[in-house]
Amino acid sequence: MGMFDTIYFEKPYECPVCNGKIDSVQVKDFENMLENYHIGDCVGHAEDVRIIKDELYCDKCKFTGQNVFIAVDRGILIGTSLRLDEARKLLDSMGFEKLALWYHDLYKRFINERNEKNIYWRFLKDLREWYGEKLYEKPPTGLSALHFWNMSDLKGAKDPVESIERFLSYRNIIEALNELRDEGLEVLDIYYPEEMMPGEESWSVDVYNDELNERCDLNWTWTIINKKQLEAEGEKEDELAEWNIVVDEPFSEAVVVEAVRKWLENRRYEFGVRMVEMEKARGSGLVKKLRERSEEKN
Repeated sequence: MGMFDTIYFEKPYECPVCNGKIDSVQVKDFENMLENYHIGDCVGHAEDVRIIKDELYCDKCKFTGQNVFIAVDRGILIGTSLRLDEARKLLDSMGFEKLALWYHDLYKRFINERNEKNIYWRFLKDLREWYGEKLYEKPPTGLSALHFWNMSDLKGAKDPVESIERFLSYRNIIEALNELRDEGLEVLDIYYPEEMMPGEESWSVDVYNDELNERCDLNWTWTIINKKQLEAEGEKEDELAEWNIVVDEPFSEAVVVEAVRKWLENRRYEFGVRMVEMEKARGSGLVKKLRERSEEKN
């Protein structure tokens, strides 16, 4: 059968048989690398100008007999239509200014993907050196520790698998934050499930943001812990994963909000942070699981 690439439509089409929604089509007209393409993506070379005909496929009804036409101009996927004449109009409407803007977006995406690839490459090099040379037995300090880009993923992890899990979880959080920023979200709502009293000297709370938890499949988003609690648990701050935030102050909701805000600010995010009551939150991660179990028992 071979490998297909998937083209996602800007808006779903309606199945002519069952009226269900069809949001994509699989084609074998590009590199056949199991890639997912959206409008505005580069799917071919700059000299590639054509219209591709394929058939809509419904998961329920299978092949529908309805053709879909995919327009490609100078290697860029510019749109789809159920009519050939409309697909031709898409090609005719592509002016230089619009094309230049699309190439600008593609170049920005290329830079981001290149940077992301370098982040993963550096992590693999750190991982090999840390465990291959058994540096975990006597971790480097001072300037020698700066050699490692991913120290927080290595130090404190019990084995390579935990290091990888730390790295991937943090990268997923960053990717989800980038998505929320690009979607225009301005304020992150947070909450915590623990029963806490203002002024507690030794404390920690697991902080939830439902959007991040659901996008990253997390049980919770951050853990805020003050230094007295950290010392009582025998933990070291420099061995904690990236989503742990250490503070000096006694407990208050204002301290929790400010800790999350600073964590975001240190990573160049400008989200506002707002505390909400857990009972009014949608619920995610462990909170959602506990609610579901409670409903099943009732």
